[in-house]
Amino acid sequence: MEKQNIIEIMKQINLFSSLTEKELSELATVAHISHYPKDSIIFTQGEMSQNVMILIDGVVSVYKHDSKGNEVVIGYFNRYALLAEAAVLRKTPLPSSARFQTDGSVLKISLDGFESFLLSHSKLAYEIIQSLLAKIDLLQQNIHFNLAATSKEKVLNFYQKNPKLALDLKQYEIASILSMTPETLSRNISKLLKEEKLIQAAAGYKVP
Repeated sequence: MEKQNIIEIMKQINLFSSLTEKELSELATVAHISHYPKDSIIFTQGEMSQNVMILIDGVVSVYKHDSKGNEVVIGYFNRYALLAEAAVLRKTPLPSSARFQTDGSVLKISLDGFESFLLSHSKLAYEIIQSLLAKIDLLQQNIHFNLAATSKEKVLNFYQKNPKLALDLKQYEIASILSMTPETLSRNISKLLKEEKLIQAAAGYKVP
């Protein structure tokens, strides 16, 4: 029963869109689903992972600790995001930690099994490369934007680029992502509401 459930989940993930039913079935034999309650730690910085990890339900925060021990959030991820795939595939220690902000689930695929599968499925290897390149491009764009943008522009950009995530996160969590205080976030949201660039939603704010 779980194998068929895994196959149906894989069909929803862009990474596996080029695979046939038979190929999905083959990959599902080396995969399993782990369920986590809210606040569970998925992995910690410095660990080695034996699995490729794909978030299939819930919201996950990825974070590090600075030299003073303060938690610094790198980003938040939701459904179908790959987690720490670069370090996992390189077989190096994970560069950050991850925690569920909600109840959630992770699809875990045995790294050894995944590597064997990649050797005979070049289309999937190509999709992995594209995923990594897209993350690099996004990181570069975010660096350039954060250097040049005002705090109000950063807030609006976040709501434009992350409509679902914006409704899942608390305001202090969004402030942490944007490297500003909750008070600064609140002031800029008020400005954007007055300018009608944001509107109130049932669970937060969104771009009209």
